[in-house]
Amino acid sequence: NIIILTYLHVAAFYGFFLPKLTSSVIIGWIFGLSSGWGTTVGAHRYFTHKSFKANQKLKVLLVILQTMASQEPILNWSRDHRTHHKFTDTNADPYNSRRGFFFSHIGWLMCKKHSDVIEKGKKVDMSDLESDPLLQFQKKYFLPLALLLNVVIPISIVCYFGESFNVAWNGNIFRFVLLLNITWTVRHFCYYATEF
Repeated sequence: NIIILTYLHVAAFYGFFLPKLTSSVIIGWIFGLSSGWGTTVGAHRYFTHKSFKANQKLKVLLVILQTMASQEPILNWSRDHRTHHKFTDTNADPYNSRRGFFFSHIGWLMCKKHSDVIEKGKKVDMSDLESDPLLQFQKKYFLPLALLLNVVIPISIVCYFGESFNVAWNGNIFRFVLLLNITWTVRHFCYYATEF
């Protein structure tokens, strides 16, 4: 994970400074906002917290958008987030803020999960999501679907509108890394803001 996250952040930094066509920037924003909704509205508000009701068409759309964000399957994302809420700031919290700002932001992805996270995470009730065939399908085919929706399609569209592959690739990584950091930042900045 350290190698992958380092590469992604270096490529994103490089991609940010590459000159881009206006179409490339617009497409990046469209994919960025859409996949952001997949995480915030889909994985977080709807699937994890059941904050609203959705018909099947909306559920499918939210799963597609969350897959586009490529953070991880909704079943895993929701399990970790429910565990976080149930065991906030303990060793069972996947992003335990008591382990420091860096750990809470990205460090938790750079090391093995604490044994308490694994043990307590197994006890979190996920029956509502585990019984959903749509989420089982997403988990089973997550890698190819994420590559298609987060890499192949956006890069192909950007190249179709005249962008070079180098700019399309690194610009897409910038969009992806920006969304990851926004997701992580919202979570732990909100926690630290309540501490002051």
